[in-house]
Amino acid sequence: MAFRDIITIVTQAGAGGDGCMSMKTLKYIPKGGPDGGAGGRGGSVYLEAISDVSSLDRLVGKRVFKAKSGDNGTGRDCNGRKADDITIYVPVGTMARDEDTGELLADLISVGERVCVAQGGVGGRGNASFATSRRQAPRFAELGTPGVKRRVVLELRSIADVGLVGYPNAGKSSLLAALSNAKPEIASYPFTTLTPNLGVIDKNMKRFTLADIPGIIEGASEGKGLGFEFLRHISRTRLLAYVLDIAEEPAENLKALQNEVETYDPLLLAKQGIIILNKTDLAEPDEVQEQVDALSEFGLPVITISALDGLGLEELKNLIFDLLPAVAPLKAMPVEATEVNIDPMQVVKVEPQQELGTNDEAAAAAWLVTGHEVERVISRFDTNNADAVAYLHHHFMSMGVNKLLKRAGAANGDDVIIADSVFEYFDEEAHTSKAKAAKSKS
Repeated sequence: MAFRDIITIVTQAGAGGDGCMSMKTLKYIPKGGPDGGAGGRGGSVYLEAISDVSSLDRLVGKRVFKAKSGDNGTGRDCNGRKADDITIYVPVGTMARDEDTGELLADLISVGERVCVAQGGVGGRGNASFATSRRQAPRFAELGTPGVKRRVVLELRSIADVGLVGYPNAGKSSLLAALSNAKPEIASYPFTTLTPNLGVIDKNMKRFTLADIPGIIEGASEGKGLGFEFLRHISRTRLLAYVLDIAEEPAENLKALQNEVETYDPLLLAKQGIIILNKTDLAEPDEVQEQVDALSEFGLPVITISALDGLGLEELKNLIFDLLPAVAPLKAMPVEATEVNIDPMQVVKVEPQQELGTNDEAAAAAWLVTGHEVERVISRFDTNNADAVAYLHHHFMSMGVNKLLKRAGAANGDDVIIADSVFEYFDEEAHTSKAKAAKSKS
């Protein structure tokens, strides 16, 4: 199976269960009052970083991950069971973004990190929760909320302390094999390495990881060759090791390599780096020194090696161990909290036939009420239930909906449209004031 370092999946969290409308009926208590339980929470979808996978291949066969909904509440104050969460296991170094908004949801840089990418819905309250001294037998319950659905782009960026950067056949794979326990494919033709390979180097109870990045060619940052697909893996490394073939104009090649890296991401060029001049067993000592002098102009430490014969490998290990402590450890990209845009409540007068599908010119005026909170509240109740509508009427009064309508010029009998529901406006405060005035006169 081909190496996958970027893939898009669909995550669907479960909906919350509905609350129950139930009245207690026991043998000796025929009118025992409301006893409807709450609905259970819907299952959420999580990402968790693990270390036993090196790519996103395992997700290719299944692109949709859907959690179950919570159970509905039942009578006798029994709450519905919450649904199980589901976990998607991804390699360490995986970043997750919302495909629609571009929001960074997670940056998992260590084993065991776990992040919710789709939150399960909240269960609705049963009618027992709405009982008060004035509303002793509520015959309505609350609906559960839907779970979050997201298209998530997963992008794997290999996590390694040192990244080997170079042109095809510069000897990166041979160097990785010589330095570590990795066993990459090695051959004498370009693009032997098609996927990032990782190795571990140990010394005196210390260790660092080394990544062999597929060969970069000129124009890689513009999408040419294989380098474009894997340049992202360089961004995770703490130290860049430029591997150069002594027989292939190393100074010119280094200049071109740094140009590709800088074009892809200018910040990468600011990383600590070293220059590894490879295959020195094929050159005369004078030629080696000449190339070392030319490379010294780049301001980076230069070390000569032969991965094939093992020359200079211990010195290279020592240099890397000396340089790494001075390089800051990898930090996850900051995940900004999603800004919740709470739309302010607004009232707009509309033509009734446009909203209600009627051609009656004598129809009452219609008012459209919009706003995140008022629409959220109404979505949780059955507006065909008279008791639920009565509850909403009083709830909207406490939210200030009636005051906004009155201020806008609404009159008794006007239609009030909220989301997909239509209500009739009634100025209860004015009615109450008139009733009190009439009572005082009498």
